[in-house]
Amino acid sequence: MIVIVGGGLAGLVAAHALATAGKEVTLLEARSKLGGLVASEEIGGVRFDIGAESYARRATEVTDYLHGLGLETVLPAGRSWIWNGSPIQIPANTSLGIPADPSSDEIAAIIADTERIKEDLVLDPSIGAEATTLAELVEARMGTELLEKLVRPIAGAIYSTDPANLSINPKLKADFLETGSLAKAVAKGLSGPAIASVDGGMFRLVDALAEQAEEAGAELVTGARVNSLDLTESGASVTAEIDGTSIAIDAEHIILATDIRSSQFLLEQVMDLEPFEIPQGKPTTHVSLVLDAPELDEAPRGSGLLCVQGTSRAKALTHLSSKWPWLRGVTDFHAIRVSYALNEDLSTEQALQDANQLLGTQIDREAIVGARVVRWGDALTPSTPALRSWAEAITPPKQITVTGAWRAGTGIAAVIPHALASAQSLID
Repeated sequence: MIVIVGGGLAGLVAAHALATAGKEVTLLEARSKLGGLVASEEIGGVRFDIGAESYARRATEVTDYLHGLGLETVLPAGRSWIWNGSPIQIPANTSLGIPADPSSDEIAAIIADTERIKEDLVLDPSIGAEATTLAELVEARMGTELLEKLVRPIAGAIYSTDPANLSINPKLKADFLETGSLAKAVAKGLSGPAIASVDGGMFRLVDALAEQAEEAGAELVTGARVNSLDLTESGASVTAEIDGTSIAIDAEHIILATDIRSSQFLLEQVMDLEPFEIPQGKPTTHVSLVLDAPELDEAPRGSGLLCVQGTSRAKALTHLSSKWPWLRGVTDFHAIRVSYALNEDLSTEQALQDANQLLGTQIDREAIVGARVVRWGDALTPSTPALRSWAEAITPPKQITVTGAWRAGTGIAAVIPHALASAQSLID
């Protein structure tokens, strides 16, 4: 039997792959729900994503995987904006604010010194080649102004960390090294919107994985907190607290698909780990609102806004009903999400006040059909170069496999392939 510790996306992907390959699988999840950061709630009579809502589509692997599960994928609608005290539409054909065309009129409308950005096309390819963070690479190739006005607010809002702490996407780095230009690297990676989602909501991926894994014979246990990990002659064992009872479970192999702190705690029980101080993610709170607000029918800020730090209490607003048209097919109400770099309870009135400022509307409290406040705390551990180096250096005992976001890299597009490869190593 294979025991998987952790029922987030990585654990579910591994459980599905192993079970459908005929392996005996038991998955243990400490919380009452599966999916981790791919979470959903029914608010105002509508079920939609309150956590991860999309994935990066620089490669086709994840899209192909979703289609293989019987899920349809959709591209977002509407343009995005930046709030810097006033709304600015994000230029087209950019990735995290990095332009594929430095001569774009839309870039010129935001950046005063466009000549500095254009230098990327003629700079020696060695400049920025040794950069390890996104901020280093952008500043080296295109200058400080682009970093501060576009890249920092966009990357910070998406990944909940400063680009100075964000490792360069491996595909972007490879394309840069190949082309010798950051703009050309971005252009190479662009093929329509940079993200996609599952038609009907990203949460349907969790539903599909769980349903199909159980149909294939996997046992998925929630409310099961694993407290210890041991190596045995026949493999390994874990001790889990289930319904107030401590239960020992023996396995041929253990897959750790938990968050970084839980994995570190368990791995230290079976191997020597290099000391490492886990980087702190920015605190994150989401307030999801369902509104009876016809004034949003015209989507005044497209799919939403990302806020430059210090210009708003919020860090971002997503107009989910504009961004994902399937929502407009199931309700006449509008779903929006206001995101904050705070770890505290915020009232729906505060969120509505911030939404009105960002959207340029005057929606009153009576329009709120439903609301949900979710405090993620520092659950989003930034994928820093130091973390990547430490994670990649870990060689667990042969009875243990480690996967999950902290091991695989940032985002669904990194987590799914890594979890699949981890499972495949036990199938071959």
